[in-house]
Amino acid sequence: MQNNCKLILVEGLCGTGKSTLAERLHYYLVQQGISSRFYDEGAIGHPASLNWHAFFREDEYKDLLMRYPDNVNEIRSWAIKNGNNYLIPYREVNEFKELDALYSELESRELCWTDSPVAALSEFTYSIQRHWARFSELASTSEEVYVLEAVFFQHQIHDLLGHYQAVDHNIEQHIQGIADQIVALHPVVIYLTQPSVREQQVWISSIRSKPHFATEQNIGFMENRKRIELKLLDMLPFPTYIIENVNLDWDEVFSNMVEAIGRKIG
Repeated sequence: MQNNCKLILVEGLCGTGKSTLAERLHYYLVQQGISSRFYDEGAIGHPASLNWHAFFREDEYKDLLMRYPDNVNEIRSWAIKNGNNYLIPYREVNEFKELDALYSELESRELCWTDSPVAALSEFTYSIQRHWARFSELASTSEEVYVLEAVFFQHQIHDLLGHYQAVDHNIEQHIQGIADQIVALHPVVIYLTQPSVREQQVWISSIRSKPHFATEQNIGFMENRKRIELKLLDMLPFPTYIIENVNLDWDEVFSNMVEAIGRKIG
């Protein structure tokens, strides 16, 4: 079976079925005899996400080592050097969890999904793009197809809009930079959507018991996100497929997903 696609990215707003359908797609690939790995947005050991990574500039990193002399070896063994900056994963490291002060400090310097970003926009973009480059190198040597959900658009754009008040040009440059790193993997983007963002957010708010999803602020944020994401799809240097779920018919959507990837895998 020909397999020149190493990466399938499943994106869309909250409530479009990304997680469920991406995992279902992973199992479909396995059933077809294609080795596959699936990671949802919060997965432990995610190869492309930088959630739960602390950010330090070089002088800040050296200061951290000086203040925790008994843990220098552990910190150094986990630290990822990015030019003059460092990233330290902390959620899955037991040695860090056992030290409340160190763990709290690492948590306070979270790069992504934080109310108090410690990295400047240029530092954030550089860190993210370098991490995708490392993932691309890893995936290029594997026989597996990676199925990733909500990490290419959703995480990036949430942070860029929420933390950095980034404008369209900033976001386009950021995503294009990631795309440049992964183009050799012959990726496919599957974008799941529904006709009305408002109806979608009100519906997902009710079934997940999260009333803030249905607020005017969140609906406006999601409408803007969708506008940006649809624009980005036209700019990417690899195939993208928009699949609209008008009737919440998940089987039909999945069938359309299979048809889309069949053009690249099969």
